[in-house]
Parts: sequence; structure tokens; C-alpha cells
Amino acid sequence: MMKVRYRQSAFTLVELLVVIAIIGVLVGLLLPAVQAAREAARRMQCSNNLKQLALAFHNHHDTFRAFPTGGQEITGSRYVIGWPGKIFPFFEQGNLRNRVDSMATGFNTNVTVGGVTRAATALDWIMPWRLRAAPHNGADPVFEAPIPTFICPSSELGAKSPDGSTSTDPDVRAIFQAALHYRANGGAATVALVQGTQGRHQWYNKSGVMYPECKTTFGTITDGSSNTILLGETSSAIGRALNTRSWGGIQPWTWGYYAYPPSATRGWLFLDHKIVTYPIGYTGAFFTNETPFTSNHTGGAMFAMCDGSVQFLSKTMPLLVLQNMATVSDGQVVSIE
Repeated sequence: MMKVRYRQSAFTLVELLVVIAIIGVLVGLLLPAVQAAREAARRMQCSNNLKQLALAFHNHHDTFRAFPTGGQEITGSRYVIGWPGKIFPFFEQGNLRNRVDSMATGFNTNVTVGGVTRAATALDWIMPWRLRAAPHNGADPVFEAPIPTFICPSSELGAKSPDGSTSTDPDVRAIFQAALHYRANGGAATVALVQGTQGRHQWYNKSGVMYPECKTTFGTITDGSSNTILLGETSSAIGRALNTRSWGGIQPWTWGYYAYPPSATRGWLFLDHKIVTYPIGYTGAFFTNETPFTSNHTGGAMFAMCDGSVQFLSKTMPLLVLQNMATVSDGQVVSIE
């Protein structure tokens, strides 16, 4: 009986190489699209973070009839927590605020502000950035656990603060503490600048939404809440080496400001709000109170305006325009197209 033999088909080496080449081309085309989609998602999350923080500022305003202050000289020279701690109750971090408050129970129970004595809070006294000992507790997990709303997912810095101080003092925990990738608007360097006599790093400003001893309200923002910056990204150190800007680096949320009494003349350091002196994405040298807005987003950075809207501003924006957007009442109204 005749046997029928069937020829088995198979890829030749040339065909296999062609298929591999085609797959490689497809992957090469697909990968940028996937990366772009992921960055779009990260940018959206960053925008949502700013939106949540802006709404928290609004809720603080509704409760206390003003935005958080940029500093109060009530405790002498102290590395105290600033606006991040003040708005915890207004973006579902009330338990975190309660935990922080519990650290200072019974510690310096009264403070005097403007001649008025009131009960102190932990935000008046504790210095977790600077000290590990109680009641400051700088190594406590409450200060090291990431707070997602404070973190831009596009940042190369991650959830901690690798651009913070690398002091050899074991009490300084900055690089281990949770990130803060958003800074409040401290005004424009061209308007109402106060030259603190302590030194160039201690110059401060009175033209923005937040500055030392301020009581900013919606009524004082006469340039228009939709045209005035409330918060902006400071989430990237790309273009310079980490830890090269000392206290002007991208510090954690645990240190808001530091007064040099009498601060009205000697000046302040502030870490959670900044004077607008440089364009978006600037990587050159700068002083402590003038850390520029930066991000890892292509072409610019995200900003929350005082009305709660969020805008992406280009790094090619003229500095003068950015500074006009940083002042609350200089009459230079900027329209964002």
C-alpha cells in the first residue's frame, strides 16, 4: 500500500527574522504611546492633588476667615510646621492632625499673638524637621509616611525628600521625611520685598497670597482669584545635583518657616511658600526663600489658582507675567488663555 506523506509547514529562518522585526517595530511604535498615556495619567493625578489642596485652602478660609498664614513670631526661632499641618483637617487628614497635636499635649500650653494669649497647638511648638526627641519626634512614622496628596507622581524624587538637608546631625531627618511637592505663592520679588538684615536668604515679601504674619482673604485678592496663583509645583531637581541648595532645596512638609526675632527687621526663612524670582524650571543658584517652581512634566508645571482652578503653565512664560500672577493686588491683571 502506498504511503502518503504530508509535508509539514514551518517558518524559515528568514520568515522568523521578518516576524521578529515586525514585532520590534510595533513595540517601538507602541511604547511611546504607552509612556505618554502613563504620563498623562500622572499629570492628571498631579492636577487632582492641586485641586484638593486648593479646596482645602478654601475650607480653611471658610472656617477661619483667612488663608493660612506664612508664619507667626510667637515662639521665637523655631523650625515649625506651616500650612500643610493647618489644612490637614480639610482634606481628610484630620486623624493625622490629631496625631500631631497629641505630641504636644501639656507642652507650653499658652502663646501670645499680637498681645492676645491663646492656647497653643502642636504647630506652635514642635519641630520634627529638626529634633528627634519628644515632643518633636522627628523619626516618628507620622512624619515619614508619604501623604499622596502632597506628592506629584511624575516627580523623580519619589515619596520622600532626597533634596532635603543631608546634615550630619542625627536629629535632622529631612531626607527620610515625607515629600511636599507643592509650594504656596509667596509673592513677586519685584513688589513689596523686605530685605531682612539677617542676610540675603532671609529676605521676605508681602505681595503674595502667603507671607509671614499675613491674613489674606478673598477680599484682599483684588487682581482676581482666577488670575492669581495659590500653589505651584516644586517637584523636581532635574538639571542640578541633589542637596546643592541647602535649606532652599525641596524640603519635606515638616518645616514651614523660621523667624529671626525681631523678624520684621531681621527676616524669615520659609520652606512651604516661595517668592517668585525665577522662571518656571530654573535650575541655577537661588536663595532659600526663592526656590523656583519646577516639575518633571514636559514643558512646564501645574498650578492651582486662588479660585480653585488648576492650570498648566509653560516654562517659556515670561518671568514678568509669572510675577504678575504672583501678586494679589498690584493692578497687573493677567488673563490666562
